[in-house]
Amino acid sequence: MSDYRHGTIWSINFEPQVGTEIKKVRPGLIISRTGFNQKRQKITVLPFTSQPLPAQGAARVFVPKSSLNGLNRDSQLITIAPATFDKKRFVEYIGELESDLLTEAKRKLAIYLGLH
Repeated sequence: MSDYRHGTIWSINFEPQVGTEIKKVRPGLIISRTGFNQKRQKITVLPFTSQPLPAQGAARVFVPKSSLNGLNRDSQLITIAPATFDKKRFVEYIGELESDLLTEAKRKLAIYLGLH
């Protein structure tokens, strides 16, 4: 699969890391629109982490593993760390985020960006 659809989850190479940026190969959620992704060489994503935190708060969305999303463990989507990468960093398709969780992630991202 290489259509890079909005709302899909991919394994992405976040290296090289600078400072406190997210690092290593990890799942990421495509948040840029499908039409842009098909025409452009760069795609905007939100990273996942499997590191548990006491509360998810305004910056994260809890995403339990499922057959639809393809995650191999319960994770948290970090909504305050959007990043744009070249398609060459996309390693493999993992799955698709559940629609209610995608809506929640977009709402929290809009708040973070001051669009809400």
